[in-house]
Amino acid sequence: MPKKIVKFEEKKREPWNPQKHGISVSCLNLWLQDRYACEMSYIRNWEAVEEWNSKMKYGNLVQAGIEGYIKTGMVKGAFRFIQTEYKEQADTYGLNRDMTWHSKLAEHTVNAFIKRYKNDKILPLSIIEKSEENLRAKVTLPFSGREIILNMYIDGEWDQGIMENKCRGAFNRESIAREIKWDLQYNYYLIAKYLTSGVIPSKVWYQHILRPGSFGYRGPRKRKTESMEGLLGRIVVHMEENPDTYFYRFIGRPTEEDISRFSYGCLYPMLEAFLDWYEYVTDEDRYAKPNHVDWITPYGIYNPFTMGTEERFRANRLTGSTAGLRRKVFK
Repeated sequence: MPKKIVKFEEKKREPWNPQKHGISVSCLNLWLQDRYACEMSYIRNWEAVEEWNSKMKYGNLVQAGIEGYIKTGMVKGAFRFIQTEYKEQADTYGLNRDMTWHSKLAEHTVNAFIKRYKNDKILPLSIIEKSEENLRAKVTLPFSGREIILNMYIDGEWDQGIMENKCRGAFNRESIAREIKWDLQYNYYLIAKYLTSGVIPSKVWYQHILRPGSFGYRGPRKRKTESMEGLLGRIVVHMEENPDTYFYRFIGRPTEEDISRFSYGCLYPMLEAFLDWYEYVTDEDRYAKPNHVDWITPYGIYNPFTMGTEERFRANRLTGSTAGLRRKVFK
């Protein structure tokens, strides 16, 4: 008997508008890197046809597990959420062995994460009440009076606190602590929570989880004659014996001064510039008007911010110190 052919009608989507639908950290990050890509993705509704890769999707698997534990209070619940995410990725990209292996690794990672923080004396995992709740914070920009929505899903919330997780290829504890007052993701979620609750969060749990096999990974690597199951077993043992290698959390205790500094020094002017750009690229007569806000990012430019490496004026930016700097001499 021939299979029944089901026809799917393409859903018509309302044009995206940051002042109505909200702007996420991912959108803002993309805009800062490549305005052309941001327009194609968010305004023109195109996406790249890509194969599954662990750099992006392993973090989704781990976060699904953390969400599952927060919502169910059980390790089984965490694993169930991981399997749901795994099936969704398989449906999207097609099932492959690497995806299956990383889903198993995510289960072990989340289990180790739970063991590490479940009964922590400073900030136990049990304090988290909600996970992946949509938060929409309206911002009125002081320079123009325009409004824009900060739109996000927070990894964890409790009373007056929030938690955000990042799976990374490498991280430096000292750099995270030094740079936190200008960290976009940390401050974006912090300010949104403050705007919606009216209270500065007492603590921000900013979690970093190392992705095994990444460029910054110093743990077990696959041996020539070793099976993937054997490698997984060695990574699990290494994770249990060296938890500090895989898990680092920064506990922020934000102040009104912190929020004001980031808002006026970074967020407000950045959002003003974003809206200037958005209004230009959505104008039907854009090519007939002067353009000082939209450009294609040229190739061949080295950007230490997007590369995650130190820039020349880092110490001055973070502390105001001019140590290591000197005045230019003009002859």
